[in-house]
Amino acid sequence: MTDSLLPATAVAAALSQNWKEALRINLSILKEIPDDVEALSRLAYAYTKTGQLTLAKKTYEKILDIDQYNQIAQKNIKKLATIKKKDVIQHIPTNMSPMIFLEEPGKTKIAECIHIAPTQLLSTLSAGQEVVLKPKNHCVEIRSLTNVYLAALPDDLSFKMNKLIAAGNTYQVVVKSVDKNSLKVLIRELTRGKRFATQPSFINTTSYIPFSRGVGQDAPEGPDMTPTGEDGDAEAPEE
Repeated sequence: MTDSLLPATAVAAALSQNWKEALRINLSILKEIPDDVEALSRLAYAYTKTGQLTLAKKTYEKILDIDQYNQIAQKNIKKLATIKKKDVIQHIPTNMSPMIFLEEPGKTKIAECIHIAPTQLLSTLSAGQEVVLKPKNHCVEIRSLTNVYLAALPDDLSFKMNKLIAAGNTYQVVVKSVDKNSLKVLIRELTRGKRFATQPSFINTTSYIPFSRGVGQDAPEGPDMTPTGEDGDAEAPEE
């Protein structure tokens, strides 16, 4: 592989969340160009994602030695101060494609989550990272692949998803976007149970029956009428 292809390969490794490969490639680039700020930034991020927080901080500090006004390094050094190694969410790397964010009418839904986890936990997430739905009595939670609580779906969407999942539908969920105060996920219908074999999960009608209790043990009690922020919320067909 020519040196000119290494940066693109490093980016591809990060997009696929193959952090071991991202570390290897960026370290290789830096052997030839020690002050390559972009490679250093990618390296520091890969260190963060693998829980090597001390090395990540040292790498960002090296960037500031080269460019004292580098905003990415300044921002991430502050962020690292709020992260503990045990908070870094470990998950199985998968080859993520941009196609994973493709929206399909009736089959996908973007949801703005509620009751989100603390900032130090959200800061370990990245767009494209796979998460899972965990149905509860009165909500559907978003959890990491290691079962760490991240957030909950809004009540209207939770009501519908609980019924669909109970009927045998299955879904893939990935982080659409994340910052210190918000988390959006993209939910994709994978398969349908027998009951809803001909019914898309997300259709363009609106019906909602509010809950009378809170959203479960891991989040505050009380109904939340926060909308999903997307058109097309629908109640699943009644039995």
